[in-house]
Amino acid sequence: MASLKGGKILQFIGGRQLMSAAEWELETLLEHLKYSRGCDLTGYKRSSLERRFLVRMRQLKIDSYGDYLHYLQRHSQEYIPLLNTVLINLTSFFRDRASWEYLANELIPKIIASKQPDESIRVWSAACAFGQELYSLIILFAEVLGIESCLQRLQFIATDWDKDALSQARNGTYKPRDVSEITADLLEKYFEQTEQGDYIFHRQLRRTIIFAHHNLAKHAPMSKIDLLVCRNALMYFKSDIQITILIRFHFGLKNNGFLFLGQPEMVMTRRPMICLTEVPRTNVL
Repeated sequence: MASLKGGKILQFIGGRQLMSAAEWELETLLEHLKYSRGCDLTGYKRSSLERRFLVRMRQLKIDSYGDYLHYLQRHSQEYIPLLNTVLINLTSFFRDRASWEYLANELIPKIIASKQPDESIRVWSAACAFGQELYSLIILFAEVLGIESCLQRLQFIATDWDKDALSQARNGTYKPRDVSEITADLLEKYFEQTEQGDYIFHRQLRRTIIFAHHNLAKHAPMSKIDLLVCRNALMYFKSDIQITILIRFHFGLKNNGFLFLGQPEMVMTRRPMICLTEVPRTNVL
């Protein structure tokens, strides 16, 4: 049974309202993403999803979830900009702060405790983009070890397929808006402000980084890695390529190394992760 109320068709069973036509279309759209793309967004709050879906739909001048579903079915790569809108903010320092707090409080101390006092630690920031997450990593290690020990023991490898982004990451210079999420004490400790008002990351700590052009889908992994960070990148690849990349990550990690993924990777299908989570040497986060 259906009824029209306020311009919305409401679905009823036994006199009880279930959902509006728009809500039903949204659920159908979410099921399509889950079973056709392996992207499960069904666990997210509907109010948040509605707002973010509408942002993307307005960009395409699409008025309903049903019409957007048809658009998705005709344009196979549309799910990528959709996920960008739904899940990804612009790259930033300490994005998804709860994850970084866990990294700082739980994982980094574990990695350090597993080493001899003078033993080196290798960290790979894969798909490092403009460098914000790379420098977030360095700050966390420097806060635990101290800057001098960090300079002596840490080896950071930063890679990306985008040479322009890699160049900007290497430069380590950011606008005030880019560093707005960094606390005042960390900003003063790890950045130098230029006469133009920009912020340059700690010059000595930048010397611990090796920057390299690298294609995750084609190139061999870095080796002997203690912590591998690759956030919000795997979602851009097809599932078979995701599996290939994850297997390469596995072989690049040391025994009991850690793989730190982003939120979008964790809502994609879990099947590619099986080959890693069932192998003791790799901890997938």
